[in-house]
Amino acid sequence: MNSETSEEVWLRERPRLFGVAYHITGSVADAEDAVSEAWLRFDASQDVQHPQSWLATVTARLALDIVRSPERSRVDYVGPWLPEVAHPGLGPEDSALAKLELDRAFVRILQELSPVDRVLFVLAEAYGVKAAELASVAGLTPAAARQRLSRARRQLAQTAELPRSADAATLSMLVSSLNDGDLTALTDLLSEGAVLWTDSGGLTKAARRPIFGSDKVSRFIAGIVGKYGLGRLEVCHALGGPVLLVHSADQVRAITVEMSGGEITGLQIQQNQHKIRIRQATSLRPGPLPAAADEHRQRKARGKQPPT
Repeated sequence: MNSETSEEVWLRERPRLFGVAYHITGSVADAEDAVSEAWLRFDASQDVQHPQSWLATVTARLALDIVRSPERSRVDYVGPWLPEVAHPGLGPEDSALAKLELDRAFVRILQELSPVDRVLFVLAEAYGVKAAELASVAGLTPAAARQRLSRARRQLAQTAELPRSADAATLSMLVSSLNDGDLTALTDLLSEGAVLWTDSGGLTKAARRPIFGSDKVSRFIAGIVGKYGLGRLEVCHALGGPVLLVHSADQVRAITVEMSGGEITGLQIQQNQHKIRIRQATSLRPGPLPAAADEHRQRKARGKQPPT
């Protein structure tokens, strides 16, 4: 190792290692466990020649062990599984985490890959880890690692334009309109193929299958609002982008709005209370509607389709 101390290397690499583990596990708590164990192993190791890649591969292997463990198995999970929603932290050691290029929309998509393919993709894309080292992490031959990585990339490429979590300006606009009773501010932005997922973990009443299509999603939202009301809405900072926090009569819901091309393509409704860890909710002031979303709303109001 160079002249840097192990503590200096760790502080520099910790945010990226957390990103690796969070993309693999979709859980803040599990990511923290993997990163903490990686530190213990790193601190106990002697003369690590390439600490950056060493830490990345060890963290990924630990994250893989976590998602493979029986207690983390999603085989018996009731209903859709969605990423945890958590505040990035309040301490100075967590300040770098808030700047990570994490995105809950992408984390959700990654969960569609098998755990092994997820690890291969994250290490290859984030750290440029080569096939031989990927094979060692996943317990594969280099040829098998290359084949599985190629398959993972093809699977993700099937989505023409990967969605991103809506930014604070878009969510603030929605909050302002919804607080005025204008539900169409949300439903008019839905793409034709929009999908809504609800994660309750079987702990509360919820749709146990995804809802497909703008019409069905609109009716589902209208039904929820009709039954429980809109409640108190606020836009909160969270890992992976801002989140819409809805305080309804029955419970708190954290909604991640996925967007692509100015349209809402997905709504992640997290209502498993064990997976909502917003320690400090910061309401953001409404901002202007981003140009792409504004243009889409105007086209829809005129009954025109987007250009092909």
